[in-house]
Amino acid sequence: MTDRTARADSMTAPDPFHREGARHRFTARRVHVVDVAQVAPEMARVRLAGPDLDDFASFGPTDHMRVFFPDPETGALIAPEPVGPHEDGIVRPESPTHARDFTPLPATGWAGPGRAVDVDFYLHPSPGPASRWAAGARHGDELVVVGPRGSKRAPQGASRVLLACDETALPAATRWAAEVPVATAVHVIAVANDDGAWIPEYLAETSGRTDIAIDHVPAGDADAVVDAIDAAGVDDGTYVFAAGEASALVPLRRHLRRELGLPADRVALSGYWKRGASAFDHHSPVDPSDPD
Repeated sequence: MTDRTARADSMTAPDPFHREGARHRFTARRVHVVDVAQVAPEMARVRLAGPDLDDFASFGPTDHMRVFFPDPETGALIAPEPVGPHEDGIVRPESPTHARDFTPLPATGWAGPGRAVDVDFYLHPSPGPASRWAAGARHGDELVVVGPRGSKRAPQGASRVLLACDETALPAATRWAAEVPVATAVHVIAVANDDGAWIPEYLAETSGRTDIAIDHVPAGDADAVVDAIDAAGVDDGTYVFAAGEASALVPLRRHLRRELGLPADRVALSGYWKRGASAFDHHSPVDPSDPD
């Protein structure tokens, strides 16, 4: 093989970590609860449906939508409105809202009219507005969802995905497991407040995969997560996703990017919440001192 042929082959070879992306119509959708199920001791699944979901799209494991809840004191649902029936954009309310970001899940087995989407709520030991609402959700309750703005597919050429997730990010882990090829190995480092005994069954039933390798790490020990990553090993075919409490992700990010030298296209980290912060913006950089 000549040098010219080798260079041409390298230019045309598919990137195993490429994540195909697309934009979606960004609007506010009014939905209602059609089912509530306790899918694990600490996880409630709420199924949402309604005509506004007819053009809803989500095909990536890092997708998120913002869910707007009724005011816990007044019961009023204050939320954005769509600009129009087909336009892109929202009209934001002037009054304060109660909202959190969640991973949309496929509504497996849905046989009702139109489309539906599932949302899994981790029932926190110290519940906030979202988990309190989910614990009491009933058929017919109304919500408003905004997003996703777009999707990025899971990489289709990685030999393995390594997922470090606390309980709030386990729904995203199920999407990763379901949306990589069956030949791609899936390894989950589950960061949990309890012994995590419920997690294997939850991951298997929600993703449809029974071959997920799972390690348990106690919550609150960021160094233990780094150690678990090292014990699992990060080879040239591994893609790493980590999500959960934002502060705990900082040492992990620095380890992955600085010490292991992983390029940006092999790592995705997202702070889903931050201890002591209300309505934390998960778009914030995990490490403000080194956001790139």
